[in-house]
Amino acid sequence: MSDQSACPDSGRHCVVPDTMLALIRLLKTFLRAARLPTLDPHATCVTQWRVLPGDIDAFGHMNNGRYQSLMDIARVDFLLRCDLFRGVVRNRWVAPVGQAHIHYRRSLKPFERFELHTRIVHWDERWFYFQHDFYRARDPGRPVCTAYVTTLFMGRQGRLPDEDEQYQAYKRAIEGMQGLPVTIRLLDPPLHE
Repeated sequence: MSDQSACPDSGRHCVVPDTMLALIRLLKTFLRAARLPTLDPHATCVTQWRVLPGDIDAFGHMNNGRYQSLMDIARVDFLLRCDLFRGVVRNRWVAPVGQAHIHYRRSLKPFERFELHTRIVHWDERWFYFQHDFYRARDPGRPVCTAYVTTLFMGRQGRLPDEDEQYQAYKRAIEGMQGLPVTIRLLDPPLHE
């Protein structure tokens, strides 16, 4: 479904509520992250949400696509809270998703409160591997949904960061680990091969 639809009787395009809801949630994320302490890159970043009417599908529960939209926002929150977002913006990197594996266990109902827990479980020279767990606020012990998302950072021209850019990014991540062990594995061939 497109985020834009034709405005009645005008021939122009209008922003539909789904886009506004995403923008409001993203703005909330930026404002909230500015007030909270910086996180260690191995920490779990927790965001709180409520299922709103724009999140509901025809079956009366949160749409499966909305989970992915909220995971995108949660990864932005993670970068903000770990003080990595400025580097991404400064280097003009984008972070496309390579793959996502999502396991839905239970439904989130209209107006239900829930938490989204986000953490990096691994990274190598190319990919960052995130885990996202959705929990009902009233049942924080059992995840409603768990997702594993693989993403990378690359320049807007489609190239991966060069060796020096990668070195600086890894250096900041390792320094952020404050002496904890870090594993960097080489798994995938470069994109150009």
